[in-house]
Amino acid sequence: MADLMALYKKKIEVRDLRPGMFVEALDRPWLETPYLLEGIAIENQNDIDELQSLCAFVYISSDEPPADEQTSGDGTPKMPALGDQTPRSFREELPIARAIHSNAKSMVTNLHEDVREGEKLDTAAVAEVVERMMDSVARHPDALVWFSNLKDRDEYTAVHSLNVCMLAVTLATWVGNDGRAIKEMGIGALLHDVGKLKVPLEVLNKPGKLTDAEYAIMKKHPEYGVEILKNSPDLTPASLEIVRDHHERLNGRGYPAGRKGAEISYYSQIAAIADVYDAMTSDRVYQKGRSPAEALKLMMSFDGDFNEELLRQFADYLGDYPIGSMVELNTGEVGFVIPSQQRQEKPTILLVLDYKKRRYFPQRVRDLMRFPKFHVTRMLAPGSHGVDVDDYAEAWEL
Repeated sequence: MADLMALYKKKIEVRDLRPGMFVEALDRPWLETPYLLEGIAIENQNDIDELQSLCAFVYISSDEPPADEQTSGDGTPKMPALGDQTPRSFREELPIARAIHSNAKSMVTNLHEDVREGEKLDTAAVAEVVERMMDSVARHPDALVWFSNLKDRDEYTAVHSLNVCMLAVTLATWVGNDGRAIKEMGIGALLHDVGKLKVPLEVLNKPGKLTDAEYAIMKKHPEYGVEILKNSPDLTPASLEIVRDHHERLNGRGYPAGRKGAEISYYSQIAAIADVYDAMTSDRVYQKGRSPAEALKLMMSFDGDFNEELLRQFADYLGDYPIGSMVELNTGEVGFVIPSQQRQEKPTILLVLDYKKRRYFPQRVRDLMRFPKFHVTRMLAPGSHGVDVDDYAEAWEL
């Protein structure tokens, strides 16, 4: 046993177990199972069948190093090569998505500084960030969405641009689109609000309602963005269209030009949905962020603003409880929504706080489909109780 326990843990699906393997951990706490001891030697098919009735995946002894040892010299996960879209589990992709998110945030911050100083934009860096996002979504579609729940009111413009890009790339991939077109859209989405850097801070950060004159200034930011970017190398007209049109609406009630219908590109329509959704679910100086369900319901009430089919697809992908959402259960426990093994009516929760709001060590995974006595009572704002998704962005401990 000592020799076995000295080996690494490897995650596999229960159906892939074979006699002779030793299960060290489950996808749920041992206390929620009939097993008296932590650890199972697989002797026959009956052992596998019993586990399959309880779990979707398990951790077995393995000679392979765990994910946290598959890192670069500085401790960060080794970044897959550009174009590597080999499927990974959510837990395997999450630390990679975290590194992509962190690098992208730094890049956007630097890009905004370059704009303020009138320097040439590094469009190659923007393109690489978008490609890495596309690769991550292909490896596992939920990992990047987890980080769209990281909200920073003090860095709203940079974080919002990043979130809009991640959500737009995910939606475009979800509905099935051409990779080259998604990349052009992602670049435009990442740069869509760059024109706000020319809007006076007293207007941009005003805590109250804007006057008509101030709103007229704010509505110019798409045009400012095009002006800033129009001479940038390698930016395509399709990317610039998104910068120009992300506030246009299909019914013609948008700005700055009041374009409508087919005058607005398909990818601008995707970016518009991601833009409004992230804005509505974020805390701003003048508003408290809404829950995902509230935001989607309100967006669907905006008659004719958005492409109805795209909005429906977006809502279907997110579900009532988007990945990374913080929720409170009827027990008082608090956790984050994580991917379930299949699309289902009730979410699976990574519980991080007990009913007294103390941190769970280790964390617990609870599939609410399996335990009907538990249910979500409310959605919580990101960062509630002093925890957020970034605290659990490394592979969590079961």
